Amino acid sequence: MRNILKCVLLFCCLPAFASSQEIKGTVVDLVTGSPVPAATVYINNSTLGTLTDEKGNFILKGNIVFPVDLVVAAVSYGTRSVRINQAGTIAPVKLDLEADELPAVKVLPPLNDGWERYGKDFMENFISYSAFAGQCEILNKKDLVFKKDEEKGILYVSAKRPLKIRNKALGYIIHFDLADYMQYYRTSEVYFLGYTRFEPMKPRNNKQLAKWELNRETAFMGSLNHFIRSVAQKNTAEQGFQLNVVVRATLGEYGERVPLSTDTLDLKDTAVMKKFFVKFGSTLNRSHINDSAVLKLLMGIKKWVDTVPVGSPVVLRQPVADTAPVNPHKFVLEKIPAGTFKVAHYDISREAPGDSVVNNLFKNFKTTEEHPAMMEQMKQKRAEAAFDYLYTTPWPVDSFLVKGSEQVQLFCKDMIQVMYKNELEEKEYIEHTYRFKAKKPDPAPQTSLLIFKQKKPVNVYANGSFTEQYDLFLEGYWSYEKLDKMLPLDYEP
Repeated sequence: MRNILKCVLLFCCLPAFASSQEIKGTVVDLVTGSPVPAATVYINNSTLGTLTDEKGNFILKGNIVFPVDLVVAAVSYGTRSVRINQAGTIAPVKLDLEADELPAVKVLPPLNDGWERYGKDFMENFISYSAFAGQCEILNKKDLVFKKDEEKGILYVSAKRPLKIRNKALGYIIHFDLADYMQYYRTSEVYFLGYTRFEPMKPRNNKQLAKWELNRETAFMGSLNHFIRSVAQKNTAEQGFQLNVVVRATLGEYGERVPLSTDTLDLKDTAVMKKFFVKFGSTLNRSHINDSAVLKLLMGIKKWVDTVPVGSPVVLRQPVADTAPVNPHKFVLEKIPAGTFKVAHYDISREAPGDSVVNNLFKNFKTTEEHPAMMEQMKQKRAEAAFDYLYTTPWPVDSFLVKGSEQVQLFCKDMIQVMYKNELEEKEYIEHTYRFKAKKPDPAPQTSLLIFKQKKPVNVYANGSFTEQYDLFLEGYWSYEKLDKMLPLDYEP
């Protein structure tokens, strides 16, 4: 499986739009209670928004399905987000003065040359580096404030006022109220969060409108929004998505997770079965097992073949006494249709692809006594290292939905690989991902990883939104698609 090192946490996306509804309210100062005129009021990540009048009142009308997050912002005040569960008149929204930065960030001085030093990094991780990203422009980039914690290797970016981004590829002016942006250079992780309002641009002519509509459909198909909608509708396969489980394991688990070989055997082919039994027998330690034990084991295989249902695996390993050394070899058999079964051969002593039965981790050293410090350092690095193991059998979306929940909830204790089979990777993604390789691979189906950072389910909605914002982490292709392909939740292809 291909992975991009850079990971991006999603910006705020919240629920949906379907029937005509109305929200009324008033925006007031938290301390004085006086009305706040000309405050911006909008439903997050949508095209629905308005301004308060001179008395601080507003009416927001549109096709709304609840719950939604209502975002309120005004000059000299901090941004406020309020969860609204039903239509009607809501309690007054109280705005406080501009919120202070976190203490850890507040003490860092703003960088006078922040844009010159980190503007390219910010643009690639906030907007992307795609062909669509090349048609995006931040109109008020002077409002950006860059701060860097050199000791920890963290870049913080904030904005004095909402960013105004012109996306000429999709035909939107995006108003993005940047709440957080943190880029961790040591781990190649990026987190950002904000509130988004879309303002449709006016096309010059029908040709430009048609181009925007085509680009919007291109951006939507295979996107995270498209996927979440298909999860809510439980039709991921029909929409072109394939789901697999990926386990991120330590090197100590390598031999348990990754087989030395995998074969498909025909139960009726005597020569093939004999070859398998010879291979299995060659891994047995004859000092701890006799022929009768081997015969008993093989009879157990026959019984398993005759009685176990398709898809039920069985593990074969040498039967030994508790005091005997563990044989590192095991064979996992699984029945599949058409009278055959899969057999995977594992060597649990392996910690890397090149390892064999005898662990060769320290083959370059004569004894541990000669290089104790280096040996300990190598052990520590290998213990901290990790690898991703893909279970190649696709899983239905129902496997990842929380049973018995009133709300559709998505969860996996490991990671979900999502492959969109209807589109290949863009050339910009391949060039950037494999920029250190002389020979670039051919485009493959767009593949992403979903990681549940808080180890808890996320709620998903029919318009492609989800909550909570920092619970779902992305790697792979969806970490490449950012504001350049972002569409409002009320977009319909």
